[in-house]
Formats: sequence, C-alpha cells, structure tokens
Amino acid sequence: MDILNLPARLQSLDSFLAFLLEKAKSCGASQELLGDIKLSMEELLTNIFFYAYPDDEGHVEVAWSAESEGRLRIEVTDWGMPFDPLAFKAPDLELDFAERDIGGMGIFLARQLADQMSYRRS
Repeated sequence: MDILNLPARLQSLDSFLAFLLEKAKSCGASQELLGDIKLSMEELLTNIFFYAYPDDEGHVEVAWSAESEGRLRIEVTDWGMPFDPLAFKAPDLELDFAERDIGGMGIFLARQLADQMSYRRS
C-alpha cells in the first residue's frame, strides 16, 4: 500500500489527486475511471478539509493499493470530527434544485461513483 499524509487543507488537494491519478494511470485505469476517482476524491477530501477539523489543523492520510483482478482500493483516514458518509441522507433529486436541502450532493456523487464504500471509526 502506498500512503500520502498531508495537512487537511485545501492546498493539499492537488497533491492528493496527483498521487492517486498517477497510481491509477500506472495500473492502466481508463479515462472514465480516472475522472471518477478525481471527482469522488475531490468531494470527499474537501468535506474532510472543511468539516473534520473546524477549529484546528489536522492531517489526512490517503492510501492506495492495486488489488487482484483489476480492483483498486483507496483508503482515506482522518482523525477529526466523526462523520459517516454512508449514514448521510441522499438528496431528493425529484425536487427542483432551489427546493433541495443545502449540501450532500458531493457525498452522493462520491457514493455513486464508487463500486464499494465503507466507513469505520476507531
């Protein structure tokens, strides 16, 4: 597993994305998969930067591994305020944009783009 640990701030986003996209390209990921990784990780990491550490700076760790049969695994670890993205209610896409609750679209997109997502707090 390859790991990158950086400060949990927006200035780290490009470094995290470059790390992940380089790893994915080296495994022969398609352009579609690269786009999915970029969008989903932008959303998840940005949420961590802004909400996991509201009062002080922390760190985020992103781990990458290429598993058997073309499976890619990305683990994101933070030590900030707990938040389970799987427990977050999906936005009601039947409502007009102006009528929807604020927030949640990024998590929804990340969940839709991932083949599998899990959450663990220890």
